[in-house]
Amino acid sequence: MNFGNLLQQAQQMQRKVNKAKKEFDEREFEFNSQDDLIIGKMKGNLSIIELHIAPSLMQEDQDNMEALLMATINQTIAKVSKEREDTLNQVTNGVDVSAFL
Repeated sequence: MNFGNLLQQAQQMQRKVNKAKKEFDEREFEFNSQDDLIIGKMKGNLSIIELHIAPSLMQEDQDNMEALLMATINQTIAKVSKEREDTLNQVTNGVDVSAFL
């Protein structure tokens, strides 16, 4: 295999990865706390686009509300990050191309 072909394949892989990243960033993921007191949506780029907090939670003390909100968002970030990694692995057939991006 010559260098030109290798470079062309690397560029093609980079375009595929960039396209997959862009598409993933626009996907929407729903999230909710275990008791559904917090419900919302997050994009693949980890921006929160919708958030609903049950009125009953607003009556609780601030520390409990903040803890539940952080736990819910952190669980969603972990889930979305894992799915992003799985999506990119499908595009690259498991080959680590991070050095080329």
